[in-house]
Amino acid sequence: MDTIQTERTSMAVGAKRRLDMLEDRMEFFGDGDGILPGIAARASYGHTPGHMSFELRSGGDAVLVVGDAIGNHHVAFEQPGWPSGSDQDPETGAATRKALLDRIVADDMALIGFHFPEGGLGRVERQGDAYRFVPDLG
Repeated sequence: MDTIQTERTSMAVGAKRRLDMLEDRMEFFGDGDGILPGIAARASYGHTPGHMSFELRSGGDAVLVVGDAIGNHHVAFEQPGWPSGSDQDPETGAATRKALLDRIVADDMALIGFHFPEGGLGRVERQGDAYRFVPDLG
């Protein structure tokens, strides 16, 4: 509660109340931990403390489910280093976005984003210092 903006405390209080009810049924994991065969957790902090993305892999094919780590696709791909007002830690969120996009391009991974157009599944192309989301419409 001491590390988030005042206007977000009601959301945090509600989340804590729900998590307290589930505490005895939860298992914790960290960056790189395997959750199930072919699914690994990837730290993507910034949007919220402890935010995780998930890498799904089958052989040489992989997709990264980024959740809310990459939000507004119009801005996030053009200027990934810009802070976002939707992130609880804007500086960490910006660094995370840049690192995720770099990794997705370098590893030729697909990605799924909840806030992306055309269903949110696609690829990322680098364009100089920016990126472009290319939906997979197939």
